[in-house]
Amino acid sequence: MTTEHYIGHRKRLRDRFEKSGFNGFHDYEVLEFLLTYIFKQIDVKPLAKELLFKFGSFSNVLDAPIEELENINGMGKVSALGISAFREIMAYYYQSHSKQSKVQITKMSSLIEILRANIGHKTNEVLFAVFLNAKNEVLASKELGEGTVSQSVAFPRKIIEESLKHKASSVILAHNHPGGIAHPSSQDELITEEIKNALALVDINLQDHIILADNEYYSFKRSNSLFKE
Repeated sequence: MTTEHYIGHRKRLRDRFEKSGFNGFHDYEVLEFLLTYIFKQIDVKPLAKELLFKFGSFSNVLDAPIEELENINGMGKVSALGISAFREIMAYYYQSHSKQSKVQITKMSSLIEILRANIGHKTNEVLFAVFLNAKNEVLASKELGEGTVSQSVAFPRKIIEESLKHKASSVILAHNHPGGIAHPSSQDELITEEIKNALALVDINLQDHIILADNEYYSFKRSNSLFKE
C-alpha cells in the first residue's frame, strides 16, 4: 500500500469523524481511528482488524492487559500503553465530568456506562460507590477497595464515612466479577444487606448494588428481594 493511500484514508476517517462523530463507523474503524494517533507512519487498518479478531470486540481490546496487547504482531509496549491510556482517560473523564457538572442519573444505561468506564476493565474484584444528592445528581464517585467484597468488614464503615463526607442522600454500589457471571453470591447478599441497614441508620438510602461481569450486569434493585418494599 502506498504512503499516499493510507494518508488519504486517514484523512477520510478524520473527515467523517469531524462531520458526525463515530456514527456509521464499524468497530474496526473506531479502533483504526484511535491507532492513527499511536502509529504515525503505517497503515493501521490490518492491525485494527487483527486486534478485534484476537480479542473479540472493541471493548475487549480496550480492556485487554498491556502484556497481551504488546504481544500482538506490530504492537509493542508503547502502543499497548497508548490503548490502555485511552481507556483510563475515559474513566478519568467520567469522574471529572461528574464532579464539575453534577451528572444526573435517570437511566440504568447511563449508570452502567459510568460503572463500566471505571471498573469494567479491572482484573481484580473492586468495590465502587456513586454518591448522589436528592435530585439523583452525582456528587462524587470512588473506588473503595480491592478484593472480594465479602472479605472486607471495613467496607460498611468506609461507605458511611464517604457518604457523610459528600453529604449524600443515597448511594449506588457496584463491584465486578472478573471472568465470572453477573449474579450475586450468598456473601454478596449478606454484605449488601449489612451496608443497606448501616446506611439507613444515618438516613442514607442504598439505591442499588450493581454487579458487572463481561457484557452483562445484575441489579439488586431490579432482581433481589432485599430491595422489595
